[in-house]
Amino acid sequence: MAKVKVNKDACIGCGLCVSTQPDVFEFDDEGKASVIDENADVEVECPAGAIEVE
Repeated sequence: MAKVKVNKDACIGCGLCVSTQPDVFEFDDEGKASVIDENADVEVECPAGAIEVE
C-alpha cells in the first residue's frame, strides 16, 4: 500500500491539497501541509511538488 507524505522543505503552504482533499491534508502550526491519512488514495497536483507517494 502506498504512503502519502509531505516534503516540508518543498511545501509553500499554498493550500491546494488542503482545500481539495481536507480528509487527507491539514495545515500544521507552521502553515505547511501535513498528512492526516497517509494511506489515502490522492490525486492532488502540488505546484511545489511537495506531495510524495511512496
